[in-house]
Amino acid sequence: MSLRYRSTLTHYPAAAELSPAQSRAVAEATLGTIDWTDDVSGFCPCPGAAAHTNPTNQRDCRVSLDTVGGHAPTIYCFHASCRTAVETANHQLRSALGRATVGQSPRPHAVRTTSTLAPTPPHSSAPVPISTDLGPDHGLPLLLRTCFAADDIVSLAPGVITEGETRAVPEHGGVNVLTRDQWLARLETSGGINRVFGGKDGLYLRINPVVRKSTGSDKDVTRFRHTLIESDSLPKPEQERLLRASGLPIAALIDSGGNSIHAWVRVEASSASEFHARRELLWKSVPELQLDPQNRNPSRFSRCPGGRRGDGFQRLLAVNVGPPSFAAWSTAQVECEGLIRASDFCAEDEPDPPQLIEGILFQGAKMIIAGPSKSRKTWNLTDLAIAVSLGAPWCGFPTKASTVLYVNLEIAKFSYRKRIRMICNGRGFEPSSLSRFHVWNRRGKENEIVGLAAQLRAMTARTGADLLIIDPIYKTYGDREENSNTEMAQVLNELEKLAQDTSAAVLIAAHFPKGNLSGRDAIDRVAGASVFGRDPDALLIMTPHEQADAFTVTSVLRDLPSPDEFVIQWAGMGFRRIGADPKAIKGNEPESKRSPAKQARRGFFPGSYRTMFATMPPLSHDKDHVQSEILNHIAAELDANGKGELSCLAVFDSIRQPRRKIIRFCHETKRWIGVDYQPEKEAQNDHLEA
Repeated sequence: MSLRYRSTLTHYPAAAELSPAQSRAVAEATLGTIDWTDDVSGFCPCPGAAAHTNPTNQRDCRVSLDTVGGHAPTIYCFHASCRTAVETANHQLRSALGRATVGQSPRPHAVRTTSTLAPTPPHSSAPVPISTDLGPDHGLPLLLRTCFAADDIVSLAPGVITEGETRAVPEHGGVNVLTRDQWLARLETSGGINRVFGGKDGLYLRINPVVRKSTGSDKDVTRFRHTLIESDSLPKPEQERLLRASGLPIAALIDSGGNSIHAWVRVEASSASEFHARRELLWKSVPELQLDPQNRNPSRFSRCPGGRRGDGFQRLLAVNVGPPSFAAWSTAQVECEGLIRASDFCAEDEPDPPQLIEGILFQGAKMIIAGPSKSRKTWNLTDLAIAVSLGAPWCGFPTKASTVLYVNLEIAKFSYRKRIRMICNGRGFEPSSLSRFHVWNRRGKENEIVGLAAQLRAMTARTGADLLIIDPIYKTYGDREENSNTEMAQVLNELEKLAQDTSAAVLIAAHFPKGNLSGRDAIDRVAGASVFGRDPDALLIMTPHEQADAFTVTSVLRDLPSPDEFVIQWAGMGFRRIGADPKAIKGNEPESKRSPAKQARRGFFPGSYRTMFATMPPLSHDKDHVQSEILNHIAAELDANGKGELSCLAVFDSIRQPRRKIIRFCHETKRWIGVDYQPEKEAQNDHLEA
């Protein structure tokens, strides 16, 4: 007999009959702790985890008891690199099982594992994967029970090699009169499928149930459950490896006895059209398999386990591999959307999206304009909306004529109408020309961001908007806290999803906190959570200029080179660029003109918070601010530096931010401590003073 391919999961003879509880005990004595999810399956650390070339997950290695006969435990691991160790462990399991049947104690923990996986999540209702070579007499019954319902008509046909041909084909359209359970009874009474169908040219089985006395037409299919995936172009071990690792919802894996592995993949469609749509999605997800395109139809014949083919047999390799259903697979595909090899990613050509504001804003991006209170941000946003809708310049930047949707959450309708007319009058535009400018007045309505974003998706589709402006954004927070990075990230993530779903750019305004901010980096001048400065694709910061009604504009851009700072000034009913010095920021006097007192008061800007507090000794904080050591320390340092008017609590909130790396919290001592604090140096200073 010639040598033939065998699955990498070694075939073991069925164990003597042990109860599931006895087999589980044998498995635990051999493998160590197993997290059993039901009577016949569980998860264990992989015996070959050290050989894994990819990260090891908690559900990668499963132990399954053979439910057909003997309850023999078998290990299967998702990773291919550990197969030698898994084979050894399965051999040890069979040895331990043999000793158990004759009353010998299994050798405790015979398999040494290198994994330290945490306990697995609670059991789900997913089908139990079985990965084992059951032999010619057991494979077909298991496949029938897995893939067909009791009253399904199951179509089987023997193979035949016609005159002049070398490859076998189904001899006829199939025996199409027996239900699944009638076939199971026939197999049991006859002693196996080979006693029902003789011959050595193979046996065929349709992948889906058909009507009684079917002629084999696709129209005869009664349930569109499976599609057949097969490849002849790759070596068979590679086919099996790729199929097991594919993540497809595989109901059954079959060794054809020839050059291919047949995979019955769950489609679970309600119609022929849905079958083909879902089949196409499944096929496109595994281009590396180089699939045989002839297997597209739902009445396709597959090789049937147990059929003799030459000197060997067609064999069932596994059932229930991967997700339990097409729906589960589809959900996983959505979660993995965007995953692509870098080689394929770089091979693609994709044009840049249009720039709505040239050099500043792409369509589909997020943008924030930030400025101090009463800096005419709403006027500026409205001016921008009018300019983009007409393709007119804005603040010196060319724009692309586009449809704009302005979501007005705050200004009364009569007042906002006046503003639009005044801006048009100041710029020489006619309000009648604003057909691309849509206003959605939402003052006094429920505008929480999740619900508002859902409505905006529909509104954007209705108007065809390329630019969405939401003003003011704080009206969408709901119960969220503006200073919380976590909660503000939720708001900005909703805006990002809105931009992705609609392909429109999303623009909002943000404000500055009170006080002189000239000493801060421009990106840190935005009030509230720091995500406002880091999240947008385009951030324009309007800092008050020395000249009246003027602002220095600093641009922070993600996908375009940031232009040089420039100055805009309110002129009539809109902002215009002027040729002023961008560095002449209000409150930012040249060093030479500052008095010693001013220099002392300004000594902590920028960076001297680090100088003042990075070497701070361990200090506790108390809810009672009078008793708080760290607040008292901060107050004393601020007084010493001429900044006693600052809030010590506000300074504490600033310097404890991890990104600033000034102070940190020690969980052991429950105290705050400067990042550069050196207790040895402090002890030395105390000794010198003594």
